[in-house]
Amino acid sequence: MFHLGMWRERLRMGLAELADGRPITPPPPIEQQDEINDAELANGIGTPLSDAAGRSDHLLSEIIELYTKVGEQPFRWYRATTTTEAVLGNSYTHPRSHMSAYLRENGEADRATRIYEDAVAELRSLPAPAVPMGAMLYNLACSRALDERRDEALALLEETLALRPDLKPSIAADEDFATLRDDPKFQEMVKP
Repeated sequence: MFHLGMWRERLRMGLAELADGRPITPPPPIEQQDEINDAELANGIGTPLSDAAGRSDHLLSEIIELYTKVGEQPFRWYRATTTTEAVLGNSYTHPRSHMSAYLRENGEADRATRIYEDAVAELRSLPAPAVPMGAMLYNLACSRALDERRDEALALLEETLALRPDLKPSIAADEDFATLRDDPKFQEMVKP
């Protein structure tokens, strides 16, 4: 929760700058994220879960207020190109990725997969923009591959790449897809 709050704080600041007509402070470069996360998490040790959750929830409400104010606008935030994509990525897909990883690491693979199944269903009902939808399809494909549901994983990867061709290098390198590497369909998908 502490980690989510830190990233929500960054997005809130960017949206506030947009709302005020100021230049937007970009998020830290992707290649520095692990270092930043490690440093921030070290500083957050000892923060009670209730405090971290309360802060994260408060920041989410501020993000929602700012999004209501600025609406859908161009907004560069990592792969996001609009405010909608940035908000969904930061406060919808990002938390679900961590929740699912936690559950899988703790032996609850079914619950971990259900998080992605529910998210994909919710995003399909909107319909969601390509960036967050592609991220959730990718994550559900990872779960399917880890659960040895190869055909479903491959179908989800096809759908992912139709929305997010930028994910091809990630798919090719992701160890979650190790069970698919010998499949000709997978090999064709990730071919440079």
